[in-house]
Amino acid sequence: MKNCLNCNSKVAESATFCQNCGHRVAVALVPCPNCAMHNRPNDTFCYSCGHSFKPKAFPTTEPKVKYKLDFSETAPLGDKIANYFLEALIKRIEEEYNTEKLKDYLEIYQDSNFSKKIAVRSDQLAEEAYTIHCKQHELVDQEIDKLLEENFDSLLDYFFTMHCEHLNDFQLSEAVLKYNNAKKGDVDIRQMMLDYLDLENEEEIYYTDFIKMPPKKLKNASTSFLFPRRKEKIYLICDQTVFGSCKEGFAMTESGIYWKAHFENSKKVLYQDLREIKRDKEWITINSYFFNVNPTLNFKLFKLLKKLKALN
Repeated sequence: MKNCLNCNSKVAESATFCQNCGHRVAVALVPCPNCAMHNRPNDTFCYSCGHSFKPKAFPTTEPKVKYKLDFSETAPLGDKIANYFLEALIKRIEEEYNTEKLKDYLEIYQDSNFSKKIAVRSDQLAEEAYTIHCKQHELVDQEIDKLLEENFDSLLDYFFTMHCEHLNDFQLSEAVLKYNNAKKGDVDIRQMMLDYLDLENEEEIYYTDFIKMPPKKLKNASTSFLFPRRKEKIYLICDQTVFGSCKEGFAMTESGIYWKAHFENSKKVLYQDLREIKRDKEWITINSYFFNVNPTLNFKLFKLLKKLKALN
């Protein structure tokens, strides 16, 4: 603290004016270590040379690797990769399906000969991983990790969709499998949304043609929860109100998802900002925000948002 020269009140060291009398207070300037130009103590960069006064942040740990392979081991790498896949299978059941049916899912994995297909694919992945390993650059482990994770995700989607229909509480359309290994820019996002949500088999009221949508409903949605940017393409709007006013529901655009639940404020999450999508009982959370339509559509949207997150 320092004293105001006009009224002798105590003022903060960084204050420019006295909070008591308004008298201008001299501020001790700090020399820039790069060019010696004097700057105010709270400045974040030098106004003369642009030097940053904030210390650079350096990562304290290496990027996390989920699937670590040791190429010095004598055991076949394909076996290690197959074990990793089985772990990923169990984790997928725990996170997305019914854990009480874990034994049944594992029996299908063995009896359907899918495990034999995984053994063959694991040997192929081991060869691809070894090729990456031979590059000897600093991000080799991360590149191998991404290779395995992307392939595991695609194989698991195929397994649960094509082999486990009678066990799944909620079933995705086979059409979603064409988006395995999809890359951003190569996908028709609107069609992907329709394939994942399969709205024709849902009881919810939805609109994809806004010329046919009642103008009053569109206006209600636009004043209640749908606040897109200018020229942002709207792909679908779902009305969740009991009497069809469309003041509550959700909408998906080319850039994000917008929604309003009963007694909740409207929410918005852009696909590029998706951090975490979780299933919690029969509803889901999007970046920790509550979202609920119905159990089947929640599951479909959960899978769709995970895919959109991967694409971004």
